Amino acid sequence: MAQVTIYLPDPIAKRLRAASRKAKKSLSAYVADLLQPGARPSGWPVGFFELAGSTSIEAPDDPPPAEPPAL
Repeated sequence: MAQVTIYLPDPIAKRLRAASRKAKKSLSAYVADLLQPGARPSGWPVGFFELAGSTSIEAPDDPPPAEPPAL
């Protein structure tokens, strides 16, 4: 197995360490799992396109004035 050294900003390294502890894996095993093909979803989430048009924006009951107030 190859050994690789990478340099990460401290906040990212801290998040990776915390995530690996939560997953009960070594940091190396956790990062290797993230890099496996298929480890992260690709494409659009299920149901994404069904959301199109599911919201509406209506004019407020009290629209703003046509002209800005004079200063």
